[in-house]
Amino acid sequence: MSQLWAFVAVALPVAAALRASIVTNDLAYQIRAGNLMLHSHHLLRADTFTFTAAGRPWVDQQWGSQLVFALVYRAGGWAGLATFRAALVGAMALFTFLACRAAGASNRVAAWLSLGGFLLWAEGAALRPQILGMALFAAGALLVFERHRHPGWLWAVVPLTAIWANVHGSFFLAPLLVGLAWLQDAADRAPRATRTLTVAVASAVAATVNPFGLRVWSYAYDISTNPVITRVITEWQPPTIRDTGGALFLGSIAVVAAFLLVRGRRTPWPTLVLLGVFALIGLEAARGMFWWGFLVPPVVAGLLIPKAAREDAPSPVNVAIIVVLVAVAVASLPVRGAGTRSSPSPRLVGNAPVALTQELRRVLRPGERFFDPVPWASWFELELPRNPVFLDPRIEIFPRSVLDQHQDVSVGRQGWQGVLDRWRIRVVVLDPAEQGQLIPIIGRDPGWRRVFADSAGMIFVRMGVR
Repeated sequence: MSQLWAFVAVALPVAAALRASIVTNDLAYQIRAGNLMLHSHHLLRADTFTFTAAGRPWVDQQWGSQLVFALVYRAGGWAGLATFRAALVGAMALFTFLACRAAGASNRVAAWLSLGGFLLWAEGAALRPQILGMALFAAGALLVFERHRHPGWLWAVVPLTAIWANVHGSFFLAPLLVGLAWLQDAADRAPRATRTLTVAVASAVAATVNPFGLRVWSYAYDISTNPVITRVITEWQPPTIRDTGGALFLGSIAVVAAFLLVRGRRTPWPTLVLLGVFALIGLEAARGMFWWGFLVPPVVAGLLIPKAAREDAPSPVNVAIIVVLVAVAVASLPVRGAGTRSSPSPRLVGNAPVALTQELRRVLRPGERFFDPVPWASWFELELPRNPVFLDPRIEIFPRSVLDQHQDVSVGRQGWQGVLDRWRIRVVVLDPAEQGQLIPIIGRDPGWRRVFADSAGMIFVRMGVR
């Protein structure tokens, strides 16, 4: 039965990933950026996607992720991207399971712990650069917990960090994780402590192997401390019990604390430091919760009182169950009914207003700018590359004044017409969820005419402008 537990620990997260839709918010513009780099053979260093930040410097630290997404998109479209995400989720689940095994847990206990961890990081497994950072973190955690049995494997963290620094800004977690492991080795007076510290320092140096050098460190710091980002974007705000992911994270901290109190044995102080650091990272911003989900399962596995576990030999019943689960997973592959690149199935791709986009192709002139809801900006940037948008998810590159102007228009604040006049905007796209306050106002304004409306949103065009 133990082999079946090992399979389930990976298969269930993969099946969940295959059932979930892709959200384009932080993905579609990444594909466009990757396509541009594949075509030009040059990195992007200035904004060309919007008209409000056109020409402004862009530290495109995630360029490696963009190339990966663009290549997968070229090869398999949206279905290929969905399958790629499922493979990443499976790899992360496997790394966590193996880390629990390395910490001393049986297959059954490791499976339960890794599935519990999946509940904590599943919300962060959207297809965007962060998921590549999560996969690398899970791999790094496995190497850290394997250092007792395979000390030489820890050196793999160094090239892993070099890759990480070119795909996502969370790369600093690699030297942090190894540095915390060194505290444990030093406290244990383990001979490997010198090697662990050397790997921590070498991985910090390896992070500079990127087109921007040391600037990636300031980029990561600036993003995480930018007051506009922390005010505007929910995932950069502290987690709350009103959100499912936040409730699970906060609840898991309480469960771990209770476990440490009742286990009847003193917990080593380096372990408490490790848990405390990553709990604080999650408490500071909701997007930091996911690292906790990879780390806590093997930590708890190592604190459990070890028990001899007999690993069962494979039985025909186990094999039959595995075959059925594989068949279900294959049937869930997002290949049939996926639609086309420009018109994907809404079951497969979210935040992709297909009909509205088709109407925009008819309404917009070549090169004409338009006002956009930010959740759709990434999709528009991929599907309407000749028409720059007002604002997109890269909040860090925009002046504060542009963010305020977009908000003024979205809520119909006094002076909203003046903002559209100054930027010479003839076409306005509105999402009821984002611009619900503006819709009745612009609808009554004789200077604007609604030319399209569906369940997703609306398009208004300025009257008398040719």
